[in-house]
Amino acid sequence: MNRKTFRFFIGSVAFAAGACFFASCNSAGPVFELAKDGVPCAVIVTPEKPNGVEKYAAEELKYHLDKAFGAEFKVVGEDNADVSNTVYRIYLGATKAAATAGLPGRPFEEEEHLVKTVGPSLFLMGEDNNMKYEEVGRQGLSRRCATLYAVYDFLETELGVKWIWPGELGEVIPKRRSFSVAAIDRRASEPLISRKWHGTGKPTGKALGFSTPEAMARFYDAQRRFLIRHRYGHRRYIVTGHSFTEWWKRFGKSHPEYFNLLSTGERKPLYDNARGVTMCVSEPGVWKQKVADWKDSLTWIRKRVGGPNECTEWVNCCENDYAGLCTCAKCRSWDAPDPRFALNDYWSGKVDKKYLAALHKVEGNYGLDRVCGDTRWVLPKVDPVKERFAAPLSDRYAKFYNAVLAEARKVKPDARVIGYAYDNYVEAPKETRVDPGVVIEFVSRSYFPYDKTESEWFRKHWMGWRKAGVKDMVHRPNFMLAGGNYPIDNGRLILDDFAFAYTNGMIACGFDSLRGSWSCHLMMDYALTRAFRDPLRGYEKAREDILSAFGSAGKAGARYFDEVEAFSASWTEEKVRAASTKNITGGRTPGGSFPNTPAILGEFYDDRFFPRMQKILDEAPAAAKGDATVIARIEYLRKGLRDAELTRNCRIAQKRYDAEKTDTAKKAFYRSFRELVEYRKSVEGDFICNFHKAARSESRIGWPHGKLNKEYEVW
Repeated sequence: MNRKTFRFFIGSVAFAAGACFFASCNSAGPVFELAKDGVPCAVIVTPEKPNGVEKYAAEELKYHLDKAFGAEFKVVGEDNADVSNTVYRIYLGATKAAATAGLPGRPFEEEEHLVKTVGPSLFLMGEDNNMKYEEVGRQGLSRRCATLYAVYDFLETELGVKWIWPGELGEVIPKRRSFSVAAIDRRASEPLISRKWHGTGKPTGKALGFSTPEAMARFYDAQRRFLIRHRYGHRRYIVTGHSFTEWWKRFGKSHPEYFNLLSTGERKPLYDNARGVTMCVSEPGVWKQKVADWKDSLTWIRKRVGGPNECTEWVNCCENDYAGLCTCAKCRSWDAPDPRFALNDYWSGKVDKKYLAALHKVEGNYGLDRVCGDTRWVLPKVDPVKERFAAPLSDRYAKFYNAVLAEARKVKPDARVIGYAYDNYVEAPKETRVDPGVVIEFVSRSYFPYDKTESEWFRKHWMGWRKAGVKDMVHRPNFMLAGGNYPIDNGRLILDDFAFAYTNGMIACGFDSLRGSWSCHLMMDYALTRAFRDPLRGYEKAREDILSAFGSAGKAGARYFDEVEAFSASWTEEKVRAASTKNITGGRTPGGSFPNTPAILGEFYDDRFFPRMQKILDEAPAAAKGDATVIARIEYLRKGLRDAELTRNCRIAQKRYDAEKTDTAKKAFYRSFRELVEYRKSVEGDFICNFHKAARSESRIGWPHGKLNKEYEVW
């Protein structure tokens, strides 16, 4: 036999002998010993040629064990002779030792992982893709990292590890000298087929908000690793998103019948932007073209993923990012009767070309949006009866999804359709039964505040779609776009409704979007991220996790988080509307929505809020009793709070400058802006906030991010 075969033979003999010795001599003792008196007793063993997931898993396991025990744990390949010198071994992934031990037993299900002791060996393995190391955790087609999930399962369950926010300071790794464990035999799979935050991809181009591209990259890399540790990913790539964005370019001239008939009598976008066009969903040509496009895609998708994948069975019928607009007789005949059609100017035929032109001149695209769509950011002069909730088109879209599904089944009998419940068709259909082969991606209407009224509305219409026949649903709300970089926590209701959705047909989630304001949104964002892999765990358990990171200062931390939660709950829709309409941006658009969140900061937070919150944090270091890590975590909260305060100061200075138009006010605004920018530069390595996203919102209301011009001389 050759040297490698001999090494594996020796290792296998040692494994078997060790198991027999352990069983006969130590049956009353621990099954597996990881470390004793600070000295590692076990070695981490990978396959001879580990795949990318197994390499990443070994790196993560070693990192956490080294920190927990203050020692160096060794990682070796299975063909390495060192394996025979250690009784206790942690085998990662598809090792030969696992096969010798008869593992995994029955074949793995998708994303299933196994944590199991066999004699003196611990096996951490699962269903993986054979991907490259740098691909681990990326969103894409069918990423499966279950061996890595087995590592995280062991670290959390047996060693009490927690990941509270991105970066080393957010890692809670209990210090130990010794550790042994009795028999473990645990198999589990992720509860949702896809678990996504939108907006986590690293931007290209300017590092807006960060001092350098490298600083921005460090933030995104830390956040990515944090999300991977919370099983961010999927076992099925769901082909979804606005799917008709190119149709106007492709078919606007050749097939105008595919597109909405406006109340003005024209088949075209509502305004000069193809995003503002929706489909004539009752037109059979649309159904056939959609299925033809899907059929053409089957070959290249299969080639890209290296084999069949369920994503090819799902026909994406999600509309463009706009309200349904078609007023043709057939589409209208598909709508269920509703008094709001008569109350709404668009659907009652009062909106002509002259009306639209005048509205656009005064209010821009925002004014056109509110003619037909559902918006919470309404102007005071808008009649809430006529405009607050648009007339519902849900029955016509339910019929549309059924029609496309019937066409698709002519190509593949097991085809499915995914379509939105969105904008003016988010409410449940009243009359139409939906084929169980249709998956509904439910896009909640609200940004902020997320209150009891919104929760009740969400549950009513989620269940309404279910009662209409929908079996599987995707939870894809927009309300996590709210809050900018200021303290906010609507997490309790959000988590309750997440659990409700999970027990009522939710198979996947995709939240739009992760703003990355970790310090100021900590309780809400951590709780939801944690829920992606444990939907019924709830807000209180997440709160316990976070408070445990503050040790003996946990009571002061609790006071701080209680204040943020109570303050968030005090924001009503009426208050939001009042603040938004006092802060019109771009000359036309109400402030405070997700593109321009900083606009309302001066209205919501008075001069007393930030000093009061800082005072609570001032009490925490004494309670920390000299624990440097706890004190640093308190400072982490303080840094986020300070960033929000400086952002508010800058907005107040900007409003004064806008009102006065004086050199003095201009200089004050630029000084305030510079103070904010310099502060962010000093804390950007602490991962308190995604300053790139903050800067993008601030740029939209006129803050000079990235503009190095002579005006900066006024600083």
